[in-house]
Amino acid sequence: MRIGTVIGRVTLSVRHKAFTGERLLLTLPWKAGTYEGQPETDFSIVVYDELGADVGQPIAISEGREAACPFEKPTPVDAYCAALVDELFYETREGGARRREVF
Repeated sequence: MRIGTVIGRVTLSVRHKAFTGERLLLTLPWKAGTYEGQPETDFSIVVYDELGADVGQPIAISEGREAACPFEKPTPVDAYCAALVDELFYETREGGARRREVF
């Protein structure tokens, strides 16, 4: 599971019938430097959302096989919004640079 920031929504003109009532979010997954305040992110990904995340909000992203687990039927999902992040506490392996954020 990774943390990412929502930067927008994705709109589809044609969609698979398994995607009914969903929202697709464009998200920037964080790298290790992001936790320390540096503006580092991975390439943007599309995340399936049922929780109602908004632009600018950090979310927890489940990817791969685990992303399809919340669905009763097989669903073509590669990234899923697993949680909305309200507060984040990070500590480096060396025990320094503690950072706490409330969103």
